[in-house]
Amino acid sequence: MKKRLIQTLCATSSLILGTISLSSCTHYDLTLVVYNWEDYIFEGTDEYGNIEAKSTVDKFSDYYYETYGKTVYVSYETFSTPEDMYNQMKAGSIQPDLICPSDYMIQKMEAEGMLEKFDFDMETKEYGDKLSNFRDYGSPYIKDLFYEQGFSTFAVPYFWGTMGYLYDPENVDMDDASTWELQFNTNYKGKIALKDSIRDTYATVILHVYQDEVLELKTNHDNGILSDTEYNEQLSLIFNRCDNETLAKAEAALIGLKKNIYGLETDDGKNEMVKGTYWINTAWSGDAVYAMDQADELGKTLNYIIPEEGSNVWFDGWCMPKGANKDLAQEFVNFICDPEIAAECMEYTGYTSPIVGDAIWDLVLDWYEEDPEEVDCDLVDLSFYFGYEAKIYVDQEERGRQFDAQYPDEETLVRCCIMKDFGDQTAALNQMWSNFKAAF
Repeated sequence: MKKRLIQTLCATSSLILGTISLSSCTHYDLTLVVYNWEDYIFEGTDEYGNIEAKSTVDKFSDYYYETYGKTVYVSYETFSTPEDMYNQMKAGSIQPDLICPSDYMIQKMEAEGMLEKFDFDMETKEYGDKLSNFRDYGSPYIKDLFYEQGFSTFAVPYFWGTMGYLYDPENVDMDDASTWELQFNTNYKGKIALKDSIRDTYATVILHVYQDEVLELKTNHDNGILSDTEYNEQLSLIFNRCDNETLAKAEAALIGLKKNIYGLETDDGKNEMVKGTYWINTAWSGDAVYAMDQADELGKTLNYIIPEEGSNVWFDGWCMPKGANKDLAQEFVNFICDPEIAAECMEYTGYTSPIVGDAIWDLVLDWYEEDPEEVDCDLVDLSFYFGYEAKIYVDQEERGRQFDAQYPDEETLVRCCIMKDFGDQTAALNQMWSNFKAAF
């Protein structure tokens, strides 16, 4: 596999990335406040934090001046979790024009009337001219899924991915890693780290608690009794269960887990996996790609797998809070959906952009394409995702690694579900999580 150029990012809690190249300006015609995840955009820095190129935000400021003749100051602020973002906004500590929450938080904020609408036509099911880049270059698979889940009016997808196990194949058998039961397997006691994230760890335990029911659905799907749509819909109902009985079962399972795991982590897991501190880590696909890249540099192999019971397919999307400068916010989103800009952000972060087009496809080919006359390859068809003929020869020895983490096939995605907002049960879920963490 050709090496990608993912750089170690310089983490900060609050960045002011956005200034145009006209650094002598002391007055700006416009201000745009963007509130995004940490380490989630092209910053133009090397692994030591030294500036090597213009950041995405700088490029936007230049673009806006060249296009409209007005200067724009982008105040770029970051958060660690969607909950932190939500609480800061509720407290009035920040009033952004653009935010980038996860799918379930988008649902919550929409339900609470906190979001403005994007330029989206419900009749044509397409974004309008203000978002022409996403309309023209958005993956048809992502567009359809986003619309079906009811996100399109209030959000535009930025990155997406899955959740699975990042594991060390020298110490962990792939068959063991192919099920969420792995975290309960005493053969790996003390070598497992779970996400210190209530929604993600809860999801993995739900698929344990209801494993028999989940696997029965899978069997019925494999035997043609359930269609792809029926299978995914029924699996999603289980995946998003949050009644009191389910919470009690999940809490008991979690407390039982504490003796078997190394501990919980939020962001350190990818680095600790490379170090070998533990062998198994519940990971988001983008973090898994980062860790596998770093491990490759050190001559170490890590793999990524989505267990057979299913998992989460997640989205982080741009949203406009009430009172946002809608025109300027949509201009920024449209800019970042340009395939050249999207490719830059994708290469820098390791996460998968919902944008397609030549710049993205060229990047995928550069990273992963191999010559079938030189190595044993699989011909992988990504046409369902790109919307045009998109086939690539991938080294068989590289399957179950970076390529599959970034571009899972249709068979895998049909057993991946979107997390829903738990509404009135959120407080009960939070209490269950507190009980679990208090048991450590």
